[in-house]
Amino acid sequence: MKKKLILNAIIAVVLSLGLIIAIQFFQGDISGLKNIPAYIFVYTLVGYILMYLIGGLSTKIFLKVLGYKVRYIDCFENYFFGNFFSYITPLYVGGQPFQIYHLSKLGVKSEDGTNFISTRLFETFVVNIILDVWIFKYAFKNLNFGNVSKFIILIGFIVQVALTISILIFMFFPQIFRFLIKPISKLFKLDLTKLENWLSNLKESVFNMWNKNAYIVLIDTAFWFVIVCLHAVPFYLMFKHFAHIDISFLRLVGILSLINTVAYFAPTPGAAGGIEGMYQLSLRGIISSSIISRAILLWRLFSYYIPIFLGLVFIWRIKDWTQR
Repeated sequence: MKKKLILNAIIAVVLSLGLIIAIQFFQGDISGLKNIPAYIFVYTLVGYILMYLIGGLSTKIFLKVLGYKVRYIDCFENYFFGNFFSYITPLYVGGQPFQIYHLSKLGVKSEDGTNFISTRLFETFVVNIILDVWIFKYAFKNLNFGNVSKFIILIGFIVQVALTISILIFMFFPQIFRFLIKPISKLFKLDLTKLENWLSNLKESVFNMWNKNAYIVLIDTAFWFVIVCLHAVPFYLMFKHFAHIDISFLRLVGILSLINTVAYFAPTPGAAGGIEGMYQLSLRGIISSSIISRAILLWRLFSYYIPIFLGLVFIWRIKDWTQR
């Protein structure tokens, strides 16, 4: 398992970093990070440390509302490694299963863990959809979107809406899942009793949370919005320093959220290569290509390369999880 994780991590970093270096080479600008002022590195580092601290805090608060006393360090670890597994798996799909598994090792019932992760996904899509709708007109007018790029973004937006609706249906009407797998169960003669009990418990967990503690969804959504904003910090600092670009921070957050819809289509681990290319092509409408490539490299360094490296360094923790 560890060898496969390492291989996926290498593939992700090589694809991402290789594309960025290739773009800088063809632009005649291979200066990379060396011309970036120290204060931008510091602010970006602080922003990403704050992001993970907030992620751990929001996880702890949510679990406490569900009735679990989980140490902050375990909540931090759940959030960090959730990101790590998302970064090294295609289409970002590995993080959520890991988080549910990890929570189960901390004593959280699987239905409550699924409730938490499903709600977090719902919050994520809602924040992104709101930002996307708000920025559509400005982005399509000012960014360098070709017809193919516009098509990808529109389809990505539709996928987000569809996933949001699907998550709500799964959370509040989990019995539908039973009907979907019933033909398979008949084919392989599987006993659905345990699944039916689990789905019933999941429904009860969701209704208890939304009926009695709906405020936690609003609080957690606010936490997620802050995290989304922190991802835009390196781009904003780079654009302001090198080009003095006249764009508000919140508008840039919306633009990046819209471009990130390419993650639904890039089959590489962590959408490596796809997102970098989309950023490079799309942002040329408001900033020069050389500044974009350096901003992307800075962003990927703190949001992707360093977390992957740290994840591989501390992956020995898997042995501790399995023994709990």
